[in-house]
Amino acid sequence: MDVLTLLKSKNKCLERFLSLSQQFVAETPSADSLDMATLSQFEARREATLKAMDLFERKLSEAVSLLTPIEKTPELVAAVRAELERKEVLIHKILEVDLKIISKIEETKNQILREISSGKKNREVLSRFKSHWVPASGEGLDETL
Repeated sequence: MDVLTLLKSKNKCLERFLSLSQQFVAETPSADSLDMATLSQFEARREATLKAMDLFERKLSEAVSLLTPIEKTPELVAAVRAELERKEVLIHKILEVDLKIISKIEETKNQILREISSGKKNREVLSRFKSHWVPASGEGLDETL
């Protein structure tokens, strides 16, 4: 495979990565809609895309090292620069979407922490209520009779 084809393929992987991220954001509009199964699927898909990009990166490095000076034409250099610029644009878009994803995960984490804290407070209040109420009500007396 030639260098330009490999670069285009790698950029297609970046587009796929961006698409997966955008789809995840669209499917999880709030912290309530984010569950661990959805997050796990999302991570698995992104990981597979990252592996494909890594493969293209290795092939690309190999292809670049095999290029002869005669093959490095101004047209090739211009086309490669264009693909690299496209790559930069895609990476910036991915970063923007990833910030939204991180925000959703943080929001979900904070919501879970609030629920845990609320549950602990409720148990503490209930245990204080029981500990004062039971002896005062004479319930223990009924059990001994």
